This record gives sequence, structure tokens and C-alpha cells, in this order.
Amino acid sequence: MADGVKVDGLRELNKALRSAAADSQDLSALMNKVGMLVVRAAKPPRRSGRLADSLRAGKGKTQAVVRAGNNARGATALPYARIQEYGWAARGQAPKMFLNKARDQKQSDIQRLIFEGIDNIIKKNKL
Repeated sequence: MADGVKVDGLRELNKALRSAAADSQDLSALMNKVGMLVVRAAKPPRRSGRLADSLRAGKGKTQAVVRAGNNARGATALPYARIQEYGWAARGQAPKMFLNKARDQKQSDIQRLIFEGIDNIIKKNKL
């Protein structure tokens, strides 16, 4: 019966993995950058420009989030942002899908950014 198992390099691997976990802030910045690609490519319908000005990218660690409109109430609220994107069949409002179209248009750039960003984290941590 063996007294134990020895794995060469396990200590170094664990150190590198802890370091890579600390780089999750890098993932947040990467996802924000991906979101900003979509924001810049989006062509929302324009009247006053408020809808276009409300486009923003979030800073999630596991996904890129793009938002349109404002969650505030009162004069600054833009409740029509969702309707402009997805439409309102009951009222005959056709969807514009400006954010979805921007995402689809930038798909190859999005993939490239994500692969490069993750590759940079891997190289930085020598994994």
C-alpha cells in the first residue's frame, strides 16, 4: 500500500490558478470592452437622441451586457427603449432589433476580443 501520491508541479499550478482568479477584474474589463463594441455599432432610431445616449455596456465577469433606456422613473425614464428593440405586436409596433443587429454585425470582432483577452490572462499567469 502506498503512503501517498506526489504530483510534481501541483504547488506551482495552484499558485498560477489563484493568480488567474485574481485577474477576474481583467475579465470584467474585457466584457465591458465587448459590450462597447455593440454600443458603438448600434443604430437606434433617432428623434431626440435620448435613446442613443442611453446605450451603455455593463461590467459583468461572465457575460457582456448592453442596456438601452433608463431604469429611473420620471422625466429621465425611457420606457420605449424595449419597445423600439423588440416591438409591441398589440400596438402594431414592429421590432427594430438595433442592438441584436449590432451584436450580429460585430460577431467576429467579439469572438476575437474574447479569445485574445482570455489568452492574455492565460499567458500572464503562465498556465
